[in-house]
Amino acid sequence: MSRAQPTTAKLSDTQLVILSTAAKRDDGSLLPFPETLTAKGAALTKVVENLSKRKLVEEKQTLNGTPEWRRDEERGALGLFITKSGLLALGINETEETKPSNVAASKPRQRKTSAAKPRSKPQKASAAKPKGRAAPSQSKQDLVLQMLRRQSGVTIKDIIAKTGWQAHSVRGFFSGLVRKKLKLPLVSDVGKDGMRRYHIAPRSSC
Repeated sequence: MSRAQPTTAKLSDTQLVILSTAAKRDDGSLLPFPETLTAKGAALTKVVENLSKRKLVEEKQTLNGTPEWRRDEERGALGLFITKSGLLALGINETEETKPSNVAASKPRQRKTSAAKPRSKPQKASAAKPKGRAAPSQSKQDLVLQMLRRQSGVTIKDIIAKTGWQAHSVRGFFSGLVRKKLKLPLVSDVGKDGMRRYHIAPRSSC
């Protein structure tokens, strides 16, 4: 019942690159900004303020050497982090496995138990039994890159079906991350069935 639906209007290329990069980081930090951004100085600050107004990013206290955005007299060093709304704007539903922010990471996870349970089972038992849920070793972005490396190519519809992203998020991923940040040779062609397929061309080895 929890469908990943974007809660925002369309994002600009700059906003997409910033949010996509933050979503890929373990702590969800926007900083450091990607070097490929064309917006700098006051223009970049305006982009961040816009994202903050739309609740797609938020300021939090920085820990463990996370880059700081600004300093506040009361709260100290503050960083910039992507929010759940920001992830949803990219078509990423993180309701079950949310990325830990720096603040959340400092608090140990505790499950609700009626009483303190003694450790009865050794660790080997958990290693022997594979968990029902696959560990999030492969992110949606990695999955899409894997699909794009197929020789047969992949359609935008295929990517939407696999990730739950919206079409504009997929196109933003192509332009912002694949082409600009990773500088991969993404090409597309229309097949006999009239469908446009995208794939990463193999690099010519001279």
